[in-house]
Amino acid sequence: MIFGFIKKLIKYYIDKLIHWMRMQRFNFELDNNIKKYHEELNKKINKPKIKEVGKFGEDGWSISIGDVKDGNSRD
Repeated sequence: MIFGFIKKLIKYYIDKLIHWMRMQRFNFELDNNIKKYHEELNKKINKPKIKEVGKFGEDGWSISIGDVKDGNSRD
């Protein structure tokens, strides 16, 4: 009777361990898939170009983001 209980107890904890390991593997694969998706998405998106005009603290200093025709615009 005690051996049957111990056997069921061991089986229960082995099942818990296997379930935990499967969830860890699932989370790891899910994180990798999300990371790959974001990397592919970042390759498709054109990132804006940053153009600095002048030095910080000087008059007329600005940072333009995007398609900039000339560096003197302050939109």
